[in-house]
Amino acid sequence: MEEGVETKAKNHRALLERYEQRLKYLDPELITPEDEIALKEAFIHAKEVFEPGELVSWFTVIAEPFYRSGSWEVLLPLYEELLRIAEKELGPESPGAASALNGLAGIYRYMGNYEEALRLFSRALKIRENLSGQPRPETGDTLSELGILYYLMEQREEALSFYTRALQIQEKFLSPENLGAVRTLNRIAFFYKGMEKPDRAEACFRRALELLERLLEQEPDSRVVLVYKAGTLNNLGVLLSEMGKLDEAEDTYGQALKLQEKVYGAEHPQVAQTLNNLALLYFQTTRYEKATILYTRSLEIMEKFGKTEHTGFATTLNNLAGVYVQKGRHEKALELYTRALEIRERVLGPDSPDVAKTLNNLGELYRILGQHKKALPLYTRALQIYETTFGPTHPDYGTTLNNLAGLHESMGEYETAIDLYEKALDIIEKEYGPEHPYFKITRNNLLGLYEKMERSWRR
Repeated sequence: MEEGVETKAKNHRALLERYEQRLKYLDPELITPEDEIALKEAFIHAKEVFEPGELVSWFTVIAEPFYRSGSWEVLLPLYEELLRIAEKELGPESPGAASALNGLAGIYRYMGNYEEALRLFSRALKIRENLSGQPRPETGDTLSELGILYYLMEQREEALSFYTRALQIQEKFLSPENLGAVRTLNRIAFFYKGMEKPDRAEACFRRALELLERLLEQEPDSRVVLVYKAGTLNNLGVLLSEMGKLDEAEDTYGQALKLQEKVYGAEHPQVAQTLNNLALLYFQTTRYEKATILYTRSLEIMEKFGKTEHTGFATTLNNLAGVYVQKGRHEKALELYTRALEIRERVLGPDSPDVAKTLNNLGELYRILGQHKKALPLYTRALQIYETTFGPTHPDYGTTLNNLAGLHESMGEYETAIDLYEKALDIIEKEYGPEHPYFKITRNNLLGLYEKMERSWRR
């Protein structure tokens, strides 16, 4: 009998090791259905091999790539079972129960069930705070996760409070194996970015990079530290670009690309994302040939990895189409806008604001081509989506009104165009103020129309 039990144990361990080999160094960007099956099978055998506490620690690590890739349907039942095991075998107030609660809470947060996420995170935090008199790195992790949750719930003061508390703990435990402080600094940067405080956001990104440099002095070839540095550089590049610091942004993107190619190789979805960001900068600075090269390379990488039914792929198609419009290659732009629209409708649904953006771009292209009857329903549909999603005072609604006004102007319907320009001006001024480029563009469009009408009256 004992021999049979021992044989079963050996079999479970052998199978677990086989699945672990497949799951080792798994890239979150490249997870396949076969990897998801491997995780489920590994969990079955791990339950037979590990003690409950070891099982929780093992699963938290092995599930991390799936967590980062958003494989929630796979993770939800596994984390629910893990929590049941931890509470039964280790106790409802144990560190293992807190880890399982923390993981499960993150899944509910992603699913939009903020109430349940808050309940689970709060339970995890209470357990972790009660475990000892000294702060623990895990406590900082849960505080940081609560910061994200409160930010999503639009409770900004609470979010910043949790982030600050988290960082105070996490910085004490900083190491290549524990990068919680770097994650939280990136999250605080995005918080300030959302609050339109770009200088504070930049300071947080740069602080994160300082911490990463300190770690690289200890372990220059640490893959995880290099990955986080590349990601933080990319985030900083986006911010600098939005702040108008284009030379700094270009240099920052270059550093990010160099690191990503070192870690991932020249072809990887993360490389494609940074190429896309740098291409946008080239587009904004009218370096259209460079933008074309980078967008094309980005698309090729995503196609290679089967990322064609993906919002990022559609965004790149949409952006490359904009480059072709500027280069006067209208047929190519039309092809790409149409393809981007089809993907966005399939992936996001027909009423997504991203769908409206492509409809707006297509409408503008048809207006340039003088195909007014094709442009009108596209603008109209884009306006309906923005009004339903954001309301009639949102700046995207105002920008589309400006474009629709331009169409009516092209059609010689001046009174309708004036009415639309004035509505667009009112919306854009309330949101951005009279010094914003969007306001100035719309105002100049309206003034140009008045001048055109005045000249026609003089004839």
